[in-house]
Amino acid sequence: MGRFDSCLFDCGFAIGSTSYEDHYPGDEEQNRIVLSVAPENNKEATTEMIVDTGAPWCILHPELNETWGLKSESHDPGVPLRIRGQKWFGHLIRANMALLAINGKDLLIEATFFVPLIQPGNTWNYPNFIGLDGFLNRILFAVDPSEKVFYFGAL
Repeated sequence: MGRFDSCLFDCGFAIGSTSYEDHYPGDEEQNRIVLSVAPENNKEATTEMIVDTGAPWCILHPELNETWGLKSESHDPGVPLRIRGQKWFGHLIRANMALLAINGKDLLIEATFFVPLIQPGNTWNYPNFIGLDGFLNRILFAVDPSEKVFYFGAL
């Protein structure tokens, strides 16, 4: 339990909280806020995603997209998105994603995912991200970095 639990829960701000990792697996040089999330009704498909307030949408690895069972309704060649200076094309998919609570309740929110289209011979080497416009702007959240706790609530 974080030091702000009673304040944030009692005032109605937070419905849940979770501890977070401060490094993404394989990327020990960068401090991050890494949360466990899952698609709606499938906690067995839990994955780690980096909180990125600069990302316009959540970014999901193409193979994870298949595991989560998300389907693109679009048949266009894709929308562009610059990721770390490189232009990628992909599809935008809307689906429910749950922030998994250690204290309180999980929070289920409809998220917008950018799923990159990978050309034959290319691989996707980037982590998964929780984006601002695709998710974070639809919730209330606070971070206690001294305790590594992420608090969340519904708008």
